[in-house]
Amino acid sequence: MTTWRAARTVYTSVPSDFPQEPGGTPLNRCLNWNICEELALHLASECAQVQAEADQSARPIDVLLKAYLVVETLGWGEPPLLRWVVRRVAALLNWPVPDIARQL
Repeated sequence: MTTWRAARTVYTSVPSDFPQEPGGTPLNRCLNWNICEELALHLASECAQVQAEADQSARPIDVLLKAYLVVETLGWGEPPLLRWVVRRVAALLNWPVPDIARQL
């Protein structure tokens, strides 16, 4: 997890497509991005494993959609952040993006 001091020095590392909450500070945006990036890296590993165990019979887009629905149900973030996480996972795995994650 990124500390406050470390996050303060990496504002420029936050991708331009990462959601900004209304009235949010650059520090909060950076901290949120670090958390979402960690989640995306974890989910990318999990999704790749799910597809590998399914002998590649599971469609990548379906695996990503299920991952989105799981993290949404668990309440792990607001929808704009979760959609960004799924788009990031798709980019990391070079998979198509589910329609639900395309919404802004």
